[in-house]
Amino acid sequence: MQTLIDRLEHLKGRVSSLLKEHKGLQERTAELEHGIREHQRTADVLQQRVAELERENEVLRNAKAAHEAVVPGATERIDELVQEIDRCLELIQN
Repeated sequence: MQTLIDRLEHLKGRVSSLLKEHKGLQERTAELEHGIREHQRTADVLQQRVAELERENEVLRNAKAAHEAVVPGATERIDELVQEIDRCLELIQN
């Protein structure tokens, strides 16, 4: 049968172990929160870029519609913009 001192020593060890585990979990939480903030900043930048590209795309479409003759390279530029928008949206979703 364990003595009271033995049981107290066991509890002291268990509390110490739990405190170490708690500290480790707090550190991991801080790391994850930092990662979340970084991803949110990246997502914000990408969303702004998408909006910028969409505006540029709209300007190019309007310019094409305003001119009956096809502006050389406009179609290719629109395709590039659409592809870049798609890449940005894919990055945001990941």
